Amino acid sequence: MAESRDILIDAVLDQYSRIVRVMHQVSEPVWRELDLTMAQLRTLFTLAREGPVCMGQVAEAQGVSLPTASHLVERLVQAGLATRESDPADRRRMVVRITPAGEELVNKMRHGGHGRMRGWLGYLSNDDIAALLRGMTALAVAAERDVPLRDCGGGGERPPPELATAQRTVAQPDDSED
Repeated sequence: MAESRDILIDAVLDQYSRIVRVMHQVSEPVWRELDLTMAQLRTLFTLAREGPVCMGQVAEAQGVSLPTASHLVERLVQAGLATRESDPADRRRMVVRITPAGEELVNKMRHGGHGRMRGWLGYLSNDDIAALLRGMTALAVAAERDVPLRDCGGGGERPPPELATAQRTVAQPDDSED
């Protein structure tokens, strides 16, 4: 029994690798256009996630020194992806914010593949979509058990309401689409 489970897990991981490989191929142009280092991208994503932060928070989030954080932010400022200004409450502190262009880039990188994924899902039958949703939900719950989410809202054991609604919708397909 354990052997067949291991075979299934290996097969799932193989399919996951295939999907990731294709996703990388279709998203490659976005990555190629960027003139940012990985550290600068991580900083940009931190700004998108955390909102306006002081330079010390950037350094802490990236695990770097204050001068290094300042250099990372300066590059984002030069690229028009972030702003840096004095904190009105304490002029010695610098506050860093993501710009609309920075938000757009983060959204493009986070969600750029959603349209393509939606198209691929459109090729599947309702039964396959429902089975995939059940499997993805179970995997998300398992993942959340290992890594507590900062703002999970749904508690980890039950899917959030929008996911439960999606499950009901997929489980009871509209006959007019056939």
